[in-house]
Amino acid sequence: MYKSQKGFTLIELVVVIVLLGILGVTALGKFQDLSGAARAAAVDGIASEISAAAAINFAAGAVTAGGEDVEIGPAGTANIQAAGGAPCTTANLQQLLGSGIFPTGYTITAGLPATPNCNAANLGVGGTFSCTITDSVDATATATATLICTSDT
Repeated sequence: MYKSQKGFTLIELVVVIVLLGILGVTALGKFQDLSGAARAAAVDGIASEISAAAAINFAAGAVTAGGEDVEIGPAGTANIQAAGGAPCTTANLQQLLGSGIFPTGYTITAGLPATPNCNAANLGVGGTFSCTITDSVDATATATATLICTSDT
């Protein structure tokens, strides 16, 4: 009489462990790629928020100013012009976003034109100025925000 034994052989267990190892290594590579994509998406989101805030700021000023210089009066709105200094500064973007807090971990540099402000660039009301937002940890994660000049004085 033969006794039936229950369980797995050593070879079966080794094969399963090897297969799990191969699957684990394959999945690990995919998870490592996600951090870079997340950083790029975060930078894109910040740049989009800044561009939208600039467009809303300009539109609100254009409606109240009747087509003249759109220097907006209410507190907390940004005046992107020569008198306000360079548009691509943390202080100016904080004011534009309205929260008073620009997210930490990102650097802001002027894009185009290379001049310091709307007046020096001779852009006039409605001219556009770009700022480059870069992740402080991953310098390859960059996005461009477009600001709209609200004054030519």
